[in-house]
Amino acid sequence: MRKSLLTLGVIAAAAAVPAQAEYLYGFGSMYADYQVWDQGFGNDNDNFGGDISDRNQAVIGIEGGAGFDWGQIYGFYDYEGVDRAGDDRGASTKGTIHYNLTESGVSLYGQVYNTDADKAAFHEQNRVLGLGFTGFKGQGWGFTPFIGVHQINSGDIRGNNGGMLGWVGYYNTDIAGQNFTFSTWGEYEFARNDKYAAVQGGDYGLNGSINALWNFHKDWSAGVLYRYTVNKLAREGYEDLVIYRLQYNF
Repeated sequence: MRKSLLTLGVIAAAAAVPAQAEYLYGFGSMYADYQVWDQGFGNDNDNFGGDISDRNQAVIGIEGGAGFDWGQIYGFYDYEGVDRAGDDRGASTKGTIHYNLTESGVSLYGQVYNTDADKAAFHEQNRVLGLGFTGFKGQGWGFTPFIGVHQINSGDIRGNNGGMLGWVGYYNTDIAGQNFTFSTWGEYEFARNDKYAAVQGGDYGLNGSINALWNFHKDWSAGVLYRYTVNKLAREGYEDLVIYRLQYNF
């Protein structure tokens, strides 16, 4: 867990390097989630060796991002299983940066993702370095794709792990006098190394989410997130879950 916090700090520090940066926008929030695995469509209890509802859990987290004239940064920290015993919890952290290489928005992209599970003594770190594009944006919307080389550090599986293609997108709009934010993110892993492919169920994988938040107050949002995976989380095939969120916006 300490490694996760350290990684997020390093990403944030790296983003502060550009001198004379012009601040364009920023956001931050704290949230409480409840992840419900038995409300998905692609899960089979037999795949888990027990009742899939045992995977349901409460999560608290914090996230934030900012845009500058040189690019953009984003990061989050999740503390997972807060409704469980202290030795049955985990944590995940992610930090990303786009550093613009051209005025059109072609960017140098970097990502570090850590996840830890206390009970299983499990730790995995994913690193991606490649190119992105920050130029797809307008009033109330944005779409930021990237592609890069992928490295893994998970137990005895270390080193190159093929590539990753991903995206983040959002759309903010008013419906019937209420403000809503719809967003999505996704990561497609391809050409995985043989060891990691054997653990995950294939030499490719997909991981993502489709989200809808109702911004019912200037400081508060509530909504539903639909999470999906293919050959990910050490399980073969399609899985999904529903996440219910209450969020305080800074």
